[in-house]
Amino acid sequence: MAFEQLTERERQVFLSIVQTFIESAEPVGSRYLSKYTDLNLSPATIRNVMMDLEDKGYLAQPHTSAGRVPTDSGYRLYVDGMMEGAHLTNAEKKQVYEQLALFTRDLDAIVEHASLVLSDISQQLGVVLAPRFQKGKIEKIELVPLADDKVLFVLSITAGLVKTVIVEINPDIPASVIGAVSQLLNERLYGLSVGEQFADFDERFRDLDEKIKSVLQTLKGKTEKLVTCEPSADIYMAGTRTMLKHPEYASREKVGAILNLIDRRDILMRVLSEHAQEGVSIVIGEENKEELMKHCSVITTTYHVQDTVGTIGIIGPTRMPYEKIIGLVKFMSETLGYLIGR
Repeated sequence: MAFEQLTERERQVFLSIVQTFIESAEPVGSRYLSKYTDLNLSPATIRNVMMDLEDKGYLAQPHTSAGRVPTDSGYRLYVDGMMEGAHLTNAEKKQVYEQLALFTRDLDAIVEHASLVLSDISQQLGVVLAPRFQKGKIEKIELVPLADDKVLFVLSITAGLVKTVIVEINPDIPASVIGAVSQLLNERLYGLSVGEQFADFDERFRDLDEKIKSVLQTLKGKTEKLVTCEPSADIYMAGTRTMLKHPEYASREKVGAILNLIDRRDILMRVLSEHAQEGVSIVIGEENKEELMKHCSVITTTYHVQDTVGTIGIIGPTRMPYEKIIGLVKFMSETLGYLIGR
């Protein structure tokens, strides 16, 4: 049932309950609403409205003598049609921009710090997935000799994103061959996406002598691992302790559930990837496919750095300030894309 189908009185009571519960974390009773809000309704009238909203599945009563709390369906109703709109204060916007602007020359640093800022402002778990290199266009490849048997492989793609890895090579290979390999890589791979270069890598270099091809194969193996393997290394999280301060996680069982979730980076990767879309994705409680996350809300959006896409998200209890958090992820998306891409 859409919020338009609620009566005006039901909307007012429901909105008051949701907003009060988000702030207090305590079940909301009819006497409190009658005394401390602008509803101008008697406790008896409010109780009747509460019962109707409970029958419709939007409220629940944790205990017989307790007030009401929103259900997952209630939060969905609130998010889809009753919020005043996503917002972030100017001071919070300034905090986001100024803290991230300190790290624009280092992709890993700015992405890691973004998770800290998300957590600090939202008081939830901040999660950031770095831009995926596979779709980025190759701009430059450098091989920097470090020792007779080691070179630093530097891969630069669009928007100045850089990945580096140290590669062990045969110490008998002369520097002239390393220089030739570097030149060939740039000539034949420039402008391709990182994913495309692996598709027909061997074919592109089949005409070369065996010594050069052996170096290329070594570099190929390291590069594939650099940009396609261990994706969990590209996830940055912050705010575990902050999240555990919420009353929802007061019990040892709930603490264990959160710590288990945080430990399962594969699940977090999958969740962020599944909900990576234009605009903001909001998944509430039981809407989550993953059993470990059915007590959480997950708010995500993407950020763009030319041809590459990353994901940012906030994870917390279903009782969270949705308006503020939606505004935060939107502004963080815009700011990350601008600062990394400029």
